[in-house]
Amino acid sequence: MTFIDFQLAAEGFFNLEERRQQSEWERMRWLGALLLSPHAKKGQSIKPQDIATFPWEKKPKHKGNNQLLKNALKSATNGKA
Repeated sequence: MTFIDFQLAAEGFFNLEERRQQSEWERMRWLGALLLSPHAKKGQSIKPQDIATFPWEKKPKHKGNNQLLKNALKSATNGKA
């Protein structure tokens, strides 16, 4: 087994373990929503996402500086853009 093979195997194992932990957290959140639902106000439902939003569920924010990109494009095209 080469070092690259070992590195890929370890990365796969860590990804698997991370997914297992995410499933456990999501299961606990679902259980919490289920246990809290009888205590909610009439007509109100509690969704698991109301209890917690996990980092892996958040949509990535696209941070960018459009002016910086425009300046880079201008300099790359000698001001013709």
